Amino acid sequence: MKWNLPNQLTLGRVGLSAVFFVLLGLYRGSLSYGPALLSAAFVVFIIACITDVLDGYFARKLNQTSAFGRMVDPIVDKILVVGAFAMLAGPDYALVAVPAAAAMERGLPAWLTGGMSSAVQTWMVVVILAREFIISGIRGYSEAQGIKFPAIPAGKFKMLTQSAAIGTVLYQLAWLPDAAWAIWVKIIIVWLAVIITVLSGAFYIHKARILMNIDEKP
Repeated sequence: MKWNLPNQLTLGRVGLSAVFFVLLGLYRGSLSYGPALLSAAFVVFIIACITDVLDGYFARKLNQTSAFGRMVDPIVDKILVVGAFAMLAGPDYALVAVPAAAAMERGLPAWLTGGMSSAVQTWMVVVILAREFIISGIRGYSEAQGIKFPAIPAGKFKMLTQSAAIGTVLYQLAWLPDAAWAIWVKIIIVWLAVIITVLSGAFYIHKARILMNIDEKP
């Protein structure tokens, strides 16, 4: 591994991810300092997202791309995002565990929020994980066949909406727990992130079929 700036930023994001998960794990809805934990988690998450942008920028700007960066950077991104969704779907983020949750939110249909103050339901985590496993498998098979399988805009948009959903959930729970408009924004963007995750997976599968068909032609 080359100890250049982009790789340093990538490894720094690993450390930030660890701090982020600790903060999410310490949160309890009944704690008086629960919002402070989520506020700190929000700040750490934003910093981690900024380092993700910067390491790619500097890698291209300084011509310091490396095999380590190409391999580790997307893995760290997946750990951060998928791990966040998994933790936000945990029991500590259920509406029954958050006394400060708005009465309006408690009265929403179960299919919409799953009874979660985060609006992240367990089936959503399964969908996101499945998408990542399927696309990683397709990419690995494609590369093994000597067919390049680069990222597409849909994948980047998926990452953007997932990150926005995580940030929105943390911000709303920490600073706007009773604001009806913020609750609806949270729910909408979480659902949007899941829908785009599925659509981006479909785009990747379609692209893979095209590439494989081209490769099979004499």
